[in-house]
Amino acid sequence: MPISFVRASILLALILTWSTSMLAQTLPAPSPPVPQGSTDVPYPPGAVGDAAVVLELVVETDGSVSSAVVVEGNEPFAERARSAALTWRFVPAQRGDTPVAARVRARIAFHRDEQEPSSASPPGAKPSLAPGAAPSGSPTATTAASEAPLEVTIVGTRRDIGQTTLSAGDVREMPGAFGDAFRAIEAFPGVTPLVSGMPYFYVRGAPPNNSGYYVDGVRIPLLFHLGIGQSVVHPGMIDHVDFFPSTAPARYGGSAGGIIAGQTREPATARHGEANLRLVDTGALLESPFADGQGTALIAGRYGYPGPILNAVSSDIHLGYWDYQARATWQLTGRDTIGLFAFGSHDYLATRSPSGDPEAAKELIEQFVSDFHRLDLRYDHRMVDGRMRLALTGGYDSQGGAPTYVTNTSAALRLEIEQKLSAAVRVRGGATGRFDKYRMRLTAVGPGEPVVPTSANPPPTNLGAGAHADVVWRASPRVEIVSGVRAEVFTSSRANEAPSTARTRTTAPALDPRLFVRVDITPRVAWLSTFGVSHQYPSLRVGNIPAPLLSVPGFPFGHEQLQTAAQASQGFEVALPTEIVLTLTGFYSRWTGLTDLSASCFQDELGDMGPRTPGQPVPPYLCPSNHPVQGHAYGVEVLLRRPLSKRLSGWLSYTLSRATRQAYFITRSGGDALATVPSEFDRTHVLNAILGYDLGRRWRMGGRFLFYTGTPYSLLDGTVPLPPYHAYRNPAFFRVDFRLEKRWPLGDTGSIAFVVEGQNVTLSKEVSSLGLDCKGTASPEVQATQCKQSTFGPLTIPSVGVEAFF
Repeated sequence: MPISFVRASILLALILTWSTSMLAQTLPAPSPPVPQGSTDVPYPPGAVGDAAVVLELVVETDGSVSSAVVVEGNEPFAERARSAALTWRFVPAQRGDTPVAARVRARIAFHRDEQEPSSASPPGAKPSLAPGAAPSGSPTATTAASEAPLEVTIVGTRRDIGQTTLSAGDVREMPGAFGDAFRAIEAFPGVTPLVSGMPYFYVRGAPPNNSGYYVDGVRIPLLFHLGIGQSVVHPGMIDHVDFFPSTAPARYGGSAGGIIAGQTREPATARHGEANLRLVDTGALLESPFADGQGTALIAGRYGYPGPILNAVSSDIHLGYWDYQARATWQLTGRDTIGLFAFGSHDYLATRSPSGDPEAAKELIEQFVSDFHRLDLRYDHRMVDGRMRLALTGGYDSQGGAPTYVTNTSAALRLEIEQKLSAAVRVRGGATGRFDKYRMRLTAVGPGEPVVPTSANPPPTNLGAGAHADVVWRASPRVEIVSGVRAEVFTSSRANEAPSTARTRTTAPALDPRLFVRVDITPRVAWLSTFGVSHQYPSLRVGNIPAPLLSVPGFPFGHEQLQTAAQASQGFEVALPTEIVLTLTGFYSRWTGLTDLSASCFQDELGDMGPRTPGQPVPPYLCPSNHPVQGHAYGVEVLLRRPLSKRLSGWLSYTLSRATRQAYFITRSGGDALATVPSEFDRTHVLNAILGYDLGRRWRMGGRFLFYTGTPYSLLDGTVPLPPYHAYRNPAFFRVDFRLEKRWPLGDTGSIAFVVEGQNVTLSKEVSSLGLDCKGTASPEVQATQCKQSTFGPLTIPSVGVEAFF
């Protein structure tokens, strides 16, 4: 991005922010939630004396309390107050005529008169919600918003600027997502899959290996299993998913693309679980409190068995996957909690040799084997107006395919602090440290001899450290500014081949400024602006299947240049009637030092094609590792949505964009041609349309239509691409997804459902740039071999199953 453009954009944002804050008038204060029904809190048995507990409650738009956190108070009073508050009902807070979720404080005072109880005030008498004392002699509690005027925080506006959030409830109803919050990311504007049905995405032009994936702040290498693309974390654990398509808050670093961050549910106060059984996999989750609610334990997992379905199509493919999650928490005090979260996943894909040799066909060649495991030990401390988390994470990763496998043993320490300084200022900060020890294993299994670029072997040891901070400033009732910065140092070292030679060490510092601005032009119209710079280590490809599926972040290619992304976006958010929200965004991204592992450069990875005979097929290869490229992307996004949990729900997202790269092409003379061309997976138009309807009697039906234009390609002279490069487009693609659900009640609070769901029920095929289909003969005079783009599909995913919640 040109420096003059950045300066001009930042200056324009600051001018608009200042002028709007000067002209803004105070918005009407939202009305607070009002309790309904009983708010009795029984006096804890065996307790002595008076006590007071302060709770922070999250009251949803339907009046239920979704969260109750103890801010002040001692046991056993704190747990008794918290458990009771979760059963309360409210008239929700309102902004004008619109119900909104809100976070409020409630003070519960416990009193016990040691004298003879009064018959006029029996235990459990209803207390008043205004400040006051309980009736004399009654072992009850009184509740009050506070002694000071009530302060209401509207939860819906607390999300970060530029962030889009998917709740678990919405995702359950999205056709083609199979109830998985991570899988639903595909429906957002700015997101383009490599191939329909394959859950690896370009995000605003950034390739899949440049996206960062997090679960509760823990970095993981991939989010999805092979097969139907289920996420590697059971969906019942996920409370919501935060999606940052470009510039993310300062707490996220090490990624030059989008950020997808899943947040798990708070520990439950009552026993619950869920289970599902489908054609291709089965999963379950069970969580229960213990020790009178002081501790909680959770266990979940999923096992995939797509083999029988695949064998009906082809016996040459073997595929399987599983994952697990376990979590335990213990509340030390009303403000302090410790927890242990363990999770991991496994994927396996193998095919038989295509050589035609009967003996070779007996052996399976591992195309993709992936394992990762994480153990996160965390300590959480809740302050009066803030929170702190200190966590230590151990990890093990293994990715590869015959003949190359890479493993990584890691340890990471992170500190996160958030504190409200005043009604207008909130600060967030923290620090991170990470250690990665890579190892490489080569096997004799697979086609050809194991070849590893010298830039990747011997494998490195990496150290990274950083600090981040940002300030959330409510400059006026209509203006919010978030300014932050992230500073990091990446260090990588590895042993040289000569034993007497010292280790080679590379150190690369990075400074990532971030700026976010939100201006509420009217109560229903907001202007959103984001600017930021991000850095990322180069990535390494291993294995035999398409490169984006097997990238190892932090594994250097041998050059010191970090991948750098400068990103900006400007947009408007409009709240329309009937809870419909319209978002219109323009974006621009500029990359340098990019290692786009999905690019086909018609040159081999080591830059040595060897002798080529006329007619010899020359498939596309990865861009040379010593030639990081530049690129940029720009476009306009439209998102129109109504919550998918409504009786009539809808979603419409559209992206008009262009992404370009520098790419290397082999010429007829055997040399290389460097050209700036549309990115390998650039799609000009991407459209998602979703419609869902509650048919009544617990029947619900929904459908989804996906359309995008084709990827670019070059005309070929035999096997050699001809200029102008990438001047032509593959055919457009569309598919239809479908979901039908019938649900029955199960007990007082549970349910059981029969679900029929299908992705690509139209059985559409797709022409892709992932490879070439080459065949033909050769003659000394004419190169007769002809190549064309590969056709994939139809990649269709049927799902019939039963799910239960209890």
